[in-house]
Amino acid sequence: MACALTGVALRLTGGGQEGKRRIRMTTDQAQPIARASERGAATRSALLAAAREVFTSEGYAQAAVTDIVNRAGASVGSLYHHFSGKADLYLTLYEELNRDLAERTRRAVRRARDAGITDPKQLFLVGAREYLNVCMEQRELFRLFVGGDDPPGFDLVRRQRLADWVTVNTEFFERSGEPLDEAVAIVMTGALGLCAAELALSADAVRTRKIADGVLEVLSRLETPPS
Repeated sequence: MACALTGVALRLTGGGQEGKRRIRMTTDQAQPIARASERGAATRSALLAAAREVFTSEGYAQAAVTDIVNRAGASVGSLYHHFSGKADLYLTLYEELNRDLAERTRRAVRRARDAGITDPKQLFLVGAREYLNVCMEQRELFRLFVGGDDPPGFDLVRRQRLADWVTVNTEFFERSGEPLDEAVAIVMTGALGLCAAELALSADAVRTRKIADGVLEVLSRLETPPS
């Protein structure tokens, strides 16, 4: 077996100085590709950051592609290389926010489990509180997505996302051994969504926190109706 593996290695390298030269050439060729990939990722991130600033300050409808690329220090061509247009930038920001929400809530629930909490409703409330914390931290971005100034068809995307969250929350309780009635899952998820919208639109930080705490208190008292 050792001899067979050695033979494969020799064929891959070619053996001797010629093989070493080929390896060096391959490595040299890979470096510009890697640098180009890094530049592309940096440009994409800059465009998203710029789009976020322009959208939240000007609104989606009034935002101009030229303003976005100028703020990003990029070109119109590079924008269309990474995105299909202004709406794609908007949707990408929305999806990135949802990924952040999902990851933050998962981490919060994981920490609660590690601390010894096992009751599924308590775990859900831990995740819900973290969800609302993210909403408050990124209030300007949330305001963008609930203000009604959005690309055509976005309402369908938002409704599908809400339906996805209902499914996730229902499955969470099922995995915990305490199935949640679908109607209750819809109420709990919808309440969180409406609360997030209210938090985004509120300019009063104290009132915002009271709203979040009040919604979580109401959710803690919800019971699954008997089947």
